[in-house]
Amino acid sequence: MTKVEQTSLAELVENLPESINKKAKRRIVAAFDFAAAAHKEHVRESGERYLDHDLAVAQILLPLDVDSNTLIACLLYDILLPHTDVTVKEIKKRFGHEVASLVKGLSNLQEYAQRTQYTKGTNGDVDKRELEVIRKAILSIIEGDIRIILIRTADCLQDLRKAKGFSQERQIEIASVAMHIYAPLANRLGIWHLKWELEDLAFRYLDPDNFNTIADQLAERRTERTRKVELEAAKLQASIQDLGLIGEVTGRSKHIYSIYRKMKRKDLSFEQISDIQALRVILYPTDPEAYAAKNLKEKTDEERSLCYQVLGIVHGLWQPIHGEFDDYIATPKPNGYRSLHTAVMDTDTGQKLEVQIRSLRMHEEAEKGIAAHWAYKENEARISASAQRRIQTLRDLLTTLQETEDDEAGREIVETELLAERIYAFTPNGDVVELPVGATPIDFAYQIHTAVGHRCRGARVNGKMISLDHKLKSSDRVEIITSKRGGPSRDWMNASLGYTGSARTRSKIRQWFRTQERGKNIQQGREVVERELKRLGLGDSYTIEEIATALKYDDVKDFLAKVGFGDIQSAQISGALMLMQKSLKPADEELRPLLLPKRPKSKGLTVLGASGLPTKMAKCCNPIPPEPIVGYITRGHGVTIHSQDCRQLAAITDRERITKEVDWGQETDTYPIPIVVQAYRRPNLIDDMASILRGQQITAPKTKTLSTESILTVYLEVEVNSLEQLNWLLKKFEALPNVIEAKRQRWS
Repeated sequence: MTKVEQTSLAELVENLPESINKKAKRRIVAAFDFAAAAHKEHVRESGERYLDHDLAVAQILLPLDVDSNTLIACLLYDILLPHTDVTVKEIKKRFGHEVASLVKGLSNLQEYAQRTQYTKGTNGDVDKRELEVIRKAILSIIEGDIRIILIRTADCLQDLRKAKGFSQERQIEIASVAMHIYAPLANRLGIWHLKWELEDLAFRYLDPDNFNTIADQLAERRTERTRKVELEAAKLQASIQDLGLIGEVTGRSKHIYSIYRKMKRKDLSFEQISDIQALRVILYPTDPEAYAAKNLKEKTDEERSLCYQVLGIVHGLWQPIHGEFDDYIATPKPNGYRSLHTAVMDTDTGQKLEVQIRSLRMHEEAEKGIAAHWAYKENEARISASAQRRIQTLRDLLTTLQETEDDEAGREIVETELLAERIYAFTPNGDVVELPVGATPIDFAYQIHTAVGHRCRGARVNGKMISLDHKLKSSDRVEIITSKRGGPSRDWMNASLGYTGSARTRSKIRQWFRTQERGKNIQQGREVVERELKRLGLGDSYTIEEIATALKYDDVKDFLAKVGFGDIQSAQISGALMLMQKSLKPADEELRPLLLPKRPKSKGLTVLGASGLPTKMAKCCNPIPPEPIVGYITRGHGVTIHSQDCRQLAAITDRERITKEVDWGQETDTYPIPIVVQAYRRPNLIDDMASILRGQQITAPKTKTLSTESILTVYLEVEVNSLEQLNWLLKKFEALPNVIEAKRQRWS
């Protein structure tokens, strides 16, 4: 490895998001080494080495906080070319199914691009309807994985950055693809920093004369212009806050191609363009709860008032430019677009600014509805409503992935949000809320506003009080009941408890807990673990340190902080306890009844489709359900179970003894567990408990109660099939009204 390679790789690793852990970093370095060995010194047609190009593509996507598998795919995406002799199967073996799927998807996309040619009309313009067909085909090829588009867009941008090494014909070809395919897709997805660089670089090769003319007229460098507009944005932000309003001010410096399009569209000279520097103000309700309770007219009146108040602030800070004010709130555009547009001048600097002012709802309508920014700005052929919905789903998904710090959570969002069927529920005022199938009132609350979700304490559906784990249906009318303060419950992050059906909701809840102080999270994490041990009747059997070690955490405080954040769920703690129990020595046999059934299970872990074979867990990697596993067939000692990414397993040369046909299986046997529930006396408590048991098809053959003046104690023995099911049951009991505590207990 050369010094240049080391520096480039070190820079990539140094700038990785904090969410990418040490294990993932090692996989990224391994991918780099694998790519280096495969490409050797082969170069692209521009003269750039494949390895340098791949590193640059990964660097381009770093600001989006993409997951580690995406970065690995950036380093490997062109490794299937003939000069490498690498196969998809080999990528899958080394880096897993997800990376192999991304690389294969990119390969399919490149093959489609090579087969596809688009024609031009008699005036030299590209046929726009044909382009729309191509863009839809791309969305179909990626099979729902937005990351393939992100990598291909970054690849296209890097080609443009190195296009000086191409022939003029090739420069125009690459620039045309960037301008007509990937810049519009980036625009539709809201990836603005990629969009403007794609457009400017493509414009340089497609129309060099006009590009150079405008570039010369922009006397200042872009960075200097950006710095100035940020200062103006900060000034306006402070003035809005002084008035007691809540708003977000963002600044932008118009890029060269955007200036050219406006000059051409409005037949203006460069000097007549007043929005080379622009600010956008998005205003939020000052009281989200009161706002949510208003009807549509009341909301509209409040939003209009906020916008006009800020307009007064803008005209007080800077001098308005005559004839440059458009009120699209009083008179919306034909497509429904609503906003205030004004142009002003800073008399101290002579700088002109365009300022757009809109409410959050107006902004979302402009971004998502029929007035979508890309739909009217690009002036494309009419796009179907279904295509608009799919593109907006991708944009929303990207935003959530950017806010998600955990790779596993990111994958869950991709799987459950992008591919899920949708339902459409209504607010009490008739506003439509789109949700994934399986969504609950908590998901509904977070979709209305994050603050409403955090303070959600109850809900009515079609006028009736329901539990927060109730599954909503299309056409349901939902009313959220909130408290004035407080935050979400940690149980909402546990998908198995059923309080949330949306991974995006769980991501928002996780973000809330991440904002708490580390010390507080460590303390809360300790309380969660101790509560789980007590709930399962194992408080005297295992320590927190032992559980942390089983879950592969060397630092107990880091482990507890993860539990406090919600990154580690009770199901994982239960899984660690099960693993620890399986590794008990014969001398510890008296502890086995705490976790094991009284009779052996007939089904469970299977090898080559068969159960009951002698197996043992590898101590080198210590796999825990549901971690992906493989089996190593030993000589006379059964099958050793390893994690798929086990280092020791990778070093084994006798590969034919390794089988991937290993599965944790389904534990179908049940075993009796005694539990005790304490509650303040109330009618129908036993009936409510029985209803929960029936819903999970859990039998409770033994039940007895004791009571004092106000406290009722219920003892029952239930048949459960796993610690996870027991944990779920105890939490559901504790969630019942008047219940003080539900825990596991041994019969005396």
